[in-house]
Amino acid sequence: GKSGLMRILLFTVIFVGVGILAELIYRRLSAPMCAYLESRTPQTFTERLKHIAGLSVLSLLSLFVFAIGSLGTFMMFDWPEIMKAAVMSLLMAFFALRFLIIVLQFLFAPKAEGLRMINVDPVAARALTTNLTWAAGISLFAFALAGVFRAAPTMVAGDIILFDAAVVISVLAFCFATVSLGRFFASHVSSTDVEKMALPTSMARLWPVIVCSWFILVGGVAVIGAERILKALLAIGIACLFDVVFRNIIESQHRKKLQVAEQEATEHNARLEAIALENHEEFEPVKPKTPVFTKVLKRGVRLLALVFVLASMWRIWGFDRLAQADDAGIVARIIDSSTEIIMILLIADLIWSLIKTFLDERMNASNQGNAGDEGGGSGLSRVETLLPLLKNFALTVIVIMVAMVTLSSLGVDIGPLIAGAGVVGLALGFGSQALVRDVVAGVFFLLDDAFRLGEYIEVENLRGRVENISIRSMQLRHHRGPLQTVPFGEIKSIVNHSRDWVIVKLEFRVPFETDVNKIKKLVKKLAAELLEDPLIGDSFIEPLKSQGVRRMEEFNMVIGLKYTSKPGEQFMIRKTVYQRVLAMFKENGIQMASRDVKVAVPADATPEQKQEAMAAAAQQASEQINKPPA
Repeated sequence: GKSGLMRILLFTVIFVGVGILAELIYRRLSAPMCAYLESRTPQTFTERLKHIAGLSVLSLLSLFVFAIGSLGTFMMFDWPEIMKAAVMSLLMAFFALRFLIIVLQFLFAPKAEGLRMINVDPVAARALTTNLTWAAGISLFAFALAGVFRAAPTMVAGDIILFDAAVVISVLAFCFATVSLGRFFASHVSSTDVEKMALPTSMARLWPVIVCSWFILVGGVAVIGAERILKALLAIGIACLFDVVFRNIIESQHRKKLQVAEQEATEHNARLEAIALENHEEFEPVKPKTPVFTKVLKRGVRLLALVFVLASMWRIWGFDRLAQADDAGIVARIIDSSTEIIMILLIADLIWSLIKTFLDERMNASNQGNAGDEGGGSGLSRVETLLPLLKNFALTVIVIMVAMVTLSSLGVDIGPLIAGAGVVGLALGFGSQALVRDVVAGVFFLLDDAFRLGEYIEVENLRGRVENISIRSMQLRHHRGPLQTVPFGEIKSIVNHSRDWVIVKLEFRVPFETDVNKIKKLVKKLAAELLEDPLIGDSFIEPLKSQGVRRMEEFNMVIGLKYTSKPGEQFMIRKTVYQRVLAMFKENGIQMASRDVKVAVPADATPEQKQEAMAAAAQQASEQINKPPA
């Protein structure tokens, strides 16, 4: 009777109070750690995850202490079965509500904006947390009270009525929360905030109607007792919730990472601009690094949700059992096979999207070297060179596996197909020996690490930057533009110009009377300045050195300079060295040699003869200057 109900509620309050008391003691002990984590503002996604994980662990430990204080204390005593079932039902509802609050704190973090996983403003975060908590609490305790009355059938007759009442109360609670949130977002959230939540504009307007309709439909089906339809609707709801939550988390973290990348790029460009203005040079702004996995992760979340729905429907409606039955009809087998094939294709598409995005991002990040410079760049690493081949290999493996699994799902015996493919491959190997030679030679060249993507190499009379590597050939881009394809089987030897280091020698022509020792001292001073240069200082392996007089020519002597640099970075250094050396010569009064043409004419020559002699000398000098190099 009423006294029994009051006793149940009283014991529930007592044991909840014991749990809360134990939790308060724990919170007092862990308060410094919580305050430290909440006061921090993580900058990167990794730091944010660490802080959120720390707070979540502390919250879960708090919930564990509450469970020990309430459920543990309750289980220490011997209770009548009716009392035990009723109080446990209420305590478990309270425990589930506390766990839901921790999840909502993890997603929305109303008090710590820096730790918020879903990108909404603090007011919206509090509104979401409050409304969802109240709705879930009402629903949980409605079903818990139904369990209490069910445990004591003398109080209220009819289990079905109790369950239906709990369903109606839950539907009303969640519909009220949905309408309240819909009004809040309509009045307080701008279109920009809606975009941040990764919701289309039409969905942002209609979502309260859709969600309320789904709750009403679920409640009606639950009251009617259509178990399969109810499970199907719940599977669809779980998949939609999974999709919305995780797509919003991904979009929120994408925007935060993009903001950090833009800020870092702005600061870096400001430093480069200051250096360029100081050296009177132009600079190319660095673009912020855009997170590349956002689209594929969002797509993966949606595909996983779709696979979950298909698998759930497959099990709920019993297509797996129908297809395996001896008297299974053609329709059941077609539905069973089609479901398997669709799930296989979706999973294969997700795997390929992840692999492709990862490999493309690595290849784009390492795509360096200037095709317009003779000598090429330093090239990529050995792993990065193999990435294009690995990408093609992964695609081939995925296509073959999907084809085999699809045929197997259709009931085709794939054993003879595999054996036949081996025979066909053997026949092609004997018939295409040149192709096999190219492939085998390419494998050994790559194993020997003879060249990499981006390196400048010579193959007999061809030279260029390695631009592409396939299974049987490679493509060289000449520094003047032509693209040359070289089969691996035709390569006898390779000269690689992009390994380890590059020595660059420069020549300057000065008059014979120039002080060579003075130039040597000036070059030594310039070398020290170049090593401190923020743009090219790290590119030197050995500093700029003077080699003294390299040779004597007809009108001047040649002074030699040399330096050793990293491959591919010698051209930027060379440009800077030319500019700085010319400026240094000008500041110290050192003249560059020029070609003078001396014309000797007799003293008694007429003006016409002098003019003819000077014209002939000028013509000869012009021909000598314009003569193409050997």
